[in-house]
Amino acid sequence: MSIVPRLAASMERRDEAPNIELAKELAQSGNITDIGELAELAISAEKPIRYNAIKTLYEIGELAPKLISPHAQIFIELLGDKNNRILWGSIQILDTLTDINPEFIATNLDIILDAADRSSVIARDRAMSILSKLNAHPRFAPIISPVILARLPHCAPNQFPMYAELAGATMPRIHRAGLIEIIEEAQKSIASPAKQKRLNKVLVSLRKPTG
Repeated sequence: MSIVPRLAASMERRDEAPNIELAKELAQSGNITDIGELAELAISAEKPIRYNAIKTLYEIGELAPKLISPHAQIFIELLGDKNNRILWGSIQILDTLTDINPEFIATNLDIILDAADRSSVIARDRAMSILSKLNAHPRFAPIISPVILARLPHCAPNQFPMYAELAGATMPRIHRAGLIEIIEEAQKSIASPAKQKRLNKVLVSLRKPTG
């Protein structure tokens, strides 16, 4: 039986509750047939069903990313879509796969970043999350750290504290001085005390000696 009737759009519902509930069920059961159908729906179905399929796949990725990892190439292909919701939804899914399949994500990083730059704040947030996760791997850090440092000065002021936190969490010591300089420069144009406090906390962490 098709999974389509279980999706919110098929029930003429505008909330995501049916999709989230379905994701929980599939994450627990590991039904690869239904998950495979969702991946196909994300590509070929009508727009409301595509949105629902992507939302459900994302929720599965948060709970059991290994179940959607076999379909990772589909999520890369979706980054060529002109629909912004498809773009940021796909990048959200890829973010859930970064920890378990960093090689695949690193190989396709240019495509991911290009799509994020064409999409929304949500997509750019997730792209920075992906970069931070990749930067935690010593084999990727020599390439990823300079990418983070190049992108960070150009991000929106409202997003800067979060991006600085993500960058600081995995930045290797060799590149910390560069990150500190970027944060200190950004602080000059940030008026919010709350944002300043967050950035100061990152700076304290970056300046701590490591064993």
